[in-house]
Amino acid sequence: MQGRYRTFHARYAKDGPPNQPFHPAMMVKVLIYGYATGVFSSRKLARKLHEDVAFRVLSAGNFPAHRTLSDFRAFHLKELSELFVQVVRLAREMGLVKLGTIAVDGTKVKANASRHKAMSYERMLKAEVELKAQIKALLDRAKAADEAEKNEPELDIPAELARRQDRLDQIAQAKARLESRQRDAR
Repeated sequence: MQGRYRTFHARYAKDGPPNQPFHPAMMVKVLIYGYATGVFSSRKLARKLHEDVAFRVLSAGNFPAHRTLSDFRAFHLKELSELFVQVVRLAREMGLVKLGTIAVDGTKVKANASRHKAMSYERMLKAEVELKAQIKALLDRAKAADEAEKNEPELDIPAELARRQDRLDQIAQAKARLESRQRDAR
């Protein structure tokens, strides 16, 4: 087991739920990538797993439900927050982050380092505090999105359309029978 995911695995060890259906590493990848690309709602994350190639690759073709994503995030909020700080810190160190934007491609650009943009240790400490506050705000935003959607029914749109169309057909048939009986009664 890789050390960086140990805290996520600990819950599912001896005394944890025995049937964790999705690997914690996959769940972490999906959540971190979702938050990095501005997808905070667990319902939207679940939808992206079906629609977006990047999410599909990260989930290795698995499709956890929005409730599974939401519960995983809730169970591991502290660990995700710490990991997200590490991810952002590493991305900043590598020059991939600027004002909250993460570059996802691997394009290498030759550049000169600017002394004016270099960070002192004190500035790094301030930036780390700011990053932690921003990450907490992002996680709070994700939690708020899930809370807002919590009581929404889970709709399978094609099935709902088919059910409603069947009902409309039944009503049309009943109406036709009634009209036929009225004509025969005259």
